[in-house]
Formats: sequence, structure tokens, C-alpha cells
Amino acid sequence: MENVKYSDTFREYKIPTNEIQHEIDKMLMSEGIGPRFSTHAALSCSLIHEPPTSFLEYFNQFYENSDIIIHDSPFMLKYDIYFGLKKKPRIYNSHNHESEFAKHVWYGKRSHEYVNYVTQLEEILIKNAAMVFATSEEDRESFLKAFSVDNHKIRLSPNGINPEEWHKRLTLTNPKVTVFFIGSMHEPNIEIVKFIVYQLAEKCEHINFIIAGQCGIGFSKINIPNIKILGEIDDKQKLKLFSEVDIAINPAFFGTGTKIKTLEFLSAGIPLISTDIGVKGINLAKGTHYFHATHENFALTLNEVSRDKKRLESVAYDGQKYVNQHYSWEGIAKMMKKQIDALYMGTPNEYNSFPLNNPTKK
Repeated sequence: MENVKYSDTFREYKIPTNEIQHEIDKMLMSEGIGPRFSTHAALSCSLIHEPPTSFLEYFNQFYENSDIIIHDSPFMLKYDIYFGLKKKPRIYNSHNHESEFAKHVWYGKRSHEYVNYVTQLEEILIKNAAMVFATSEEDRESFLKAFSVDNHKIRLSPNGINPEEWHKRLTLTNPKVTVFFIGSMHEPNIEIVKFIVYQLAEKCEHINFIIAGQCGIGFSKINIPNIKILGEIDDKQKLKLFSEVDIAINPAFFGTGTKIKTLEFLSAGIPLISTDIGVKGINLAKGTHYFHATHENFALTLNEVSRDKKRLESVAYDGQKYVNQHYSWEGIAKMMKKQIDALYMGTPNEYNSFPLNNPTKK
């Protein structure tokens, strides 16, 4: 177990996975449910029949001294062994509409069982939480439509950025425009890399594409002159790249919630070209804060705007100003604190217990 201390009031306890979870991982791989990094880790946690003893030791230790329990996903709901039994308020601080996202990234002969299972988990958590935070108005509406809950329960808490962390943008005299994408080993990001490699690169010969992050690992052996695959990078390299590249792109195909990479691109002052999904939930104005494109005209749009330096600078400036004013983590945290304080001063909700149909229990 690793104890990470971020500040005097914020600590993280990292508890290793156990052999049972590794066996479930192997089972999911044999079933072809989907990519390891975007699927197995979360799903295998939820499919464990009983929470590991090592986890419960720390859970019990911290539970008694806690006033509110926050869930960041539905996947570890059963690890909250007092859920439905004790009157401590639960908050669901969602990252996206997980069960809806699962429909897009899980496949294989049993995928529908796993989607149904996670839908159960998410419904139980949302209906019994005292408060739910959604990252966008779209996700909020999606929760309300799917689970028929009181609309006052679901609040907005978007993803955010730290405006002060970025380096000053450099004026470079590159012979070619450099276009940048970064992402984790997550199925939506891998689809974007495929789009860059197999479609954009050929149609945008005067542009150099830089792909950073684990999403590009599977493409490291490609030999295309205007594509550079960096693989995983550290924070120092990331900040340097953000200050040097000419344009950022986010041609996202699917996904729920707001995209942190979109906020970071804009906050750093990089001109952005994106699809609707890439800017979902951020309320950006097309042509003012970013350049809008569809997959069909993405290459055409990229070729056109890459030649207009003044327009790039103008849109980047307006996008940066808007995002830094509305999406700073400091402002978001203050807003969330007010709502959580109001909840804590009120009367905790009563909780109901629901049976779960675990697909691994056959």
C-alpha cells in the first residue's frame, strides 16, 4: 500500500489489486470485452464478489471519522459496505455517464450483460446519493432521462484547469505547421489516433502531426513522414509541447462528459480544431473560441485555418480567455464546497438497499 500526501488535508492511499481481480481480468480478455486500459480495470473491480480484506481495513478505519462519502464512479459501489445501512450522505462525483459510455466501448458476446450490470450500479448510486455532480449539462440531462431522479439532486461540476501552470507560448519558425494530440490508452483516444494516421496525415501533407501519450503506443511502428509518435511523456515534456505546437486537435468520435484535454489546449492558448464531441459540455462558440469541424471536412478545415496565422491567434486568445474565466479548478472547487457544505448542514438522506445481479455469479 502506498500513501501519497498531497497536502495537510489531502492524502491518497493506493491499495494494490489482488489475485482475484487478476483472474477476472484474464476472463474479460478471453471474452474480448474491450481494451485493457479503458475497460478491464474498472469493470474487474465491480465484478469482484467480495471487497478485498486489505481494502476493507482502510475503509473501516477512515469511514468512522468521515462525515460524507464520495464515489467517483459506480464501479466500486459494493466496496462501500455500509451503503444503504448507515445515514452518512453519499455524493456521486461522476466523470461521465458510465453506463452510456460502456455501450460504445464494450463488445464481445457478454458485453450486454456487463452494460446492464453497470447500469444497475449507476442507477442505485444515483438514486440513493444525496447529491450527484455531472460534468456537463448534457450528462445531467442524460442521467435524468435514464434514471428518472429529482432534477434538483443532480448538479453541475465541470472538469477544470489550472491557468497558471502553462508556459508562455513561443513564436517558432517551423517550416511546417505542427498539429498536436495527446491522450491516454482509452478507446476514444485510440480511435482519434487511427483517424490521424489513416486519414488526416495523407490529406494534410504540409502539416506535421505530433501524437503524445499512451494512445499512440500501438502505432509506434508506423512509417509516415509527417507523423511523430512520442508515446508517454512526463509533465515537463507536456508543458514544453504545449508552448511550442501551432495547433491542437480533438476529432473525438464518441464519449460522455467534458474533455480535460480540450480545456487544457484552450487554457494554454493553443488554437483548437474539434468536433462537437470534443467540445461537448463546455459551451464554446464556433469560430470564436475554437474552429469547428466534422470528420468529413476535418482535413479541409485544418488545411485552411493552418494558413491563417492572424485568425489562429485571435481564436486562441478568445478561447483561452473564456476557459480560464469559467473553468478554473479554484472556482469550481469553491462552488462545489458551497453545495457540499449546504448538504452537510442539512438532514442526510435515507438509503435503500438493492440486490445486484453480478454477471460472474452463474
